[in-house]
Amino acid sequence: MDRIEIFAIVHKLDNQIKRKLDKVALKHDLTGIQAFFLKYVYDNSSNKDIFQRDLEKIFDIRRSSVSTMISSLEKKGYIKRESIPTDKRINKIVLTEAGLKTHKEVDSDVKKYKESLLKDFSDEEIELLYGLLEKISEKTREN
Repeated sequence: MDRIEIFAIVHKLDNQIKRKLDKVALKHDLTGIQAFFLKYVYDNSSNKDIFQRDLEKIFDIRRSSVSTMISSLEKKGYIKRESIPTDKRINKIVLTEAGLKTHKEVDSDVKKYKESLLKDFSDEEIELLYGLLEKISEKTREN
């Protein structure tokens, strides 16, 4: 096998997983990225305020795309923007009760999907795969 062929399978796998996660999220009236937004806000808002710029940085997407995403989730009633006393120009992003409920439902479905992908692998195989993927990830940050 040509060593470079590995990238074709990584790309194919990435597309397959994204499509499946979008399909799982769609059952909850979300896109995959919207589900990840809700998860990020849920996982991090208890120890810090979440702002639009945080989402731009974490997801590495443009300001206009994040703004559109926030507006869409806000229209669905899953998040709200709250002003902060120290700076009226920015708003923190907060999950609503509906957002919390939806996040828990979609997160449960996503976990089931991920577990199904890995169920036939031993712990050693998973550790090896993780290590190899992390090594490739480190190289991409270098180049």
